[in-house]
Amino acid sequence: MNCKPGDLAYLSSDCVAEGTVVEVISVATNTGSDLPAWNCRSRTPVNCWLTVSKVNRPMTEFIVEDMYLRPISGVPVHDETRDEVPA
Repeated sequence: MNCKPGDLAYLSSDCVAEGTVVEVISVATNTGSDLPAWNCRSRTPVNCWLTVSKVNRPMTEFIVEDMYLRPISGVPVHDETRDEVPA
């Protein structure tokens, strides 16, 4: 899996809302698919297709399959550079 709960990720280029940053909340269950998926939250509404009602509607909490998420890595905590420059 690409992500884990608590991660920030962006939606990959295969999604309509490409580049949208989301927070990964939890593993999605009962999705009707064998593919791993996550419950996600975004700050801005994303148009989502509701399979049950067959309606496209903007939502801030939705399910995304793992393959469409790319985790955002943080900056390393430890600096790898030396304080001294070799002569």
